Amino acid sequence: MEKYNPTKIKRTCIRAGASREDADQIVKQVSARVKNGTSTQEILYMTLALLKKKVPSVGLKYDLKGAIMRIGPAGFVFEEMIAQILQEHGYTAKVHSMIKGGSGVIHEIDVIAGKSVSSQSGIESNIKYYSIECKYHNSPGIYTGLKDVLYTYARFLDLQDGFKKGYGPRFDQPWLITNTKFSPDVKQYAVAKGMRLLSWDYPRGESLPELIEAKKLYPITMLKNLDSNTQGNLAKANIIFCKTLIETKVEKLNQKTGISIRKLNEFIEEARRIIQ
Repeated sequence: MEKYNPTKIKRTCIRAGASREDADQIVKQVSARVKNGTSTQEILYMTLALLKKKVPSVGLKYDLKGAIMRIGPAGFVFEEMIAQILQEHGYTAKVHSMIKGGSGVIHEIDVIAGKSVSSQSGIESNIKYYSIECKYHNSPGIYTGLKDVLYTYARFLDLQDGFKKGYGPRFDQPWLITNTKFSPDVKQYAVAKGMRLLSWDYPRGESLPELIEAKKLYPITMLKNLDSNTQGNLAKANIIFCKTLIETKVEKLNQKTGISIRKLNEFIEEARRIIQ
């Protein structure tokens, strides 16, 4: 369980769009209610409730972490989400590829991503390819630990060996991505081995929520009246983000999902409020 950090609560509220004055008031109220043993999830719900009272639209955006945790319970939607986020940021991305390693073992790669690398002169040259492992957690306060980064790197080495033997494509760097946080030893190991990491708070300036917010890629699970059955129907139609929901013609959504046009229009209107 993470130790309660009022500075973190304030920073999160401001990042969600609350004023400093409102953020200070929320921190004061949350701090007065927190006791020894109060879980991270309880603090999250407490803060979210106060945010919604202050500024409803801000409250919706603060729920980003919870919304990602509601896309589960399995991680396959998270993998598709990561692929689409990377595509919005200029990568090519493909999910669930089966590739033979040098050992002869077939690996299922969560996401294969590629991006052109600029030379010192600023001219784009060759493409750098990443083998990506996604670690999804549907409850807060869970760290992605050392065994995950060790596995990711070991598999990358096997894929490299497979490329040398002509079994599969070239990979230049392994990448471990999670929707929660990494333990300190994961970061230390990744730096030593030249791996990329992406988590809720790392790397600073290009963390998962920052990549999401930069392109307004808020998940549909931020919609307050979305039940699990409707969410599943939208996911099957590859509608993961509010932005995609808005950009897709309602008649096409109706055909793909079986959701009534009236209900879809309600979701679309709410989605517009979230991404504004």
